[in-house]
Amino acid sequence: MALLIATYEYRDTGLRRLTAPAQDAEALAAVLKDPYIAGFEITQLINEPHHRVGEAIGDLYRNRRRDDLTLLYFTGHGLKDEDGQLYLAMADTRRDNLLFTALPAEQVDRAMHGCMSQQKVLILDCCYSGAFPSGHIAKAGTAVHALENFKGRGRSVLTASDATQYSFEGNQLIGEAAQSVFTRHLVAGLQDGSADLDGDGDIALDELYSYVHDRVVDQTPHQRPKKLDNVEGRIVIARNINWALPLHLRHALDSPIAEERRAAVEGLAHLHRIGNELVRPRVIQEIQHLVADDSRTVSAAATALLASLPEQALETLPSAPVSEPTPAQSEPRPPRPNLARAEEAPERDRQDPPQEQEKSADNSTGAQQNRPDPRPIQTVDDSQPKVIGLLYLALIIMGLTGFIVLATYLGN
Repeated sequence: MALLIATYEYRDTGLRRLTAPAQDAEALAAVLKDPYIAGFEITQLINEPHHRVGEAIGDLYRNRRRDDLTLLYFTGHGLKDEDGQLYLAMADTRRDNLLFTALPAEQVDRAMHGCMSQQKVLILDCCYSGAFPSGHIAKAGTAVHALENFKGRGRSVLTASDATQYSFEGNQLIGEAAQSVFTRHLVAGLQDGSADLDGDGDIALDELYSYVHDRVVDQTPHQRPKKLDNVEGRIVIARNINWALPLHLRHALDSPIAEERRAAVEGLAHLHRIGNELVRPRVIQEIQHLVADDSRTVSAAATALLASLPEQALETLPSAPVSEPTPAQSEPRPPRPNLARAEEAPERDRQDPPQEQEKSADNSTGAQQNRPDPRPIQTVDDSQPKVIGLLYLALIIMGLTGFIVLATYLGN
């Protein structure tokens, strides 16, 4: 369940003079409610009065279970009175009557405290200011201490900034409210999956904050996002629908060097341990490819890894890829050169020449019919005595012929 609050239109003439916060709440709502990315049930309140917003916040935190994930997002202006109390400005907020026309941070804190959920996420993309009567000096300085206003068990609080950027003294505006890029990077990191920093297919809140923090600071160095955590374990906000095998693993799998491919088996094993339900089937497919690798060491390692996986992991393997492959993935792998491997050379030399593969069953019958039987045919040869007799007769005739020729010669 997520409640998104955005206020950028104010009845107060002074607040209307401020730079309007980025209207990215609609884009964030679209990403969070996408069933393939986050699947939140979304409620949006745009430019609503404070009583309507307070009622919705109460509904968000009411009757929640311990394992429910709740997300409250606010983009707009935060106002700090002369006593240092923080208020969230709504469409009907008046600077001279914050207590009854704005939403006190204390009220939000009490609602969160009464909620059973141990996964409460609060995101504040606020431009903070001081609002106090002319001639008064703020007692708490320029720091807002937004995190301290919302600390408690089971909470993760992200804030785009934690210092006042401008102030009101009566009707005089001092300073300037800079445009925040915090929400813009939140949306980008979730939408394209780039906030999945560890490549496990899940986008945890810690990863999302790190991703946004680095980009906000790079773009606007004066803006320093902050985070406060008091939760058990990690909070997964979304899935990376554009997940692809990490480049270092892809390069290792395509390497012509057997040792690099064998090392990739260990990387796949780690990825299978930490990956989500979208990542694990893809990893198993890569392991199965390595089982047929031409290196015995690589094939043996992949076979052992595949055998160590639980049976249910193999049963859930889809017959087709989980998502459409990227152009880089869809290209056929380049053939590896036939490199000699030292560890396999001796055994390869001892191997007999490969035999021809058996023909298919359809062709084997006809081939067997036409192929001569190598076994000798056992028959009874009754012509053997006749042949011997003919040989004797031929010898006798030759002997007589020779005798006649010799006698004739001597008579002459």
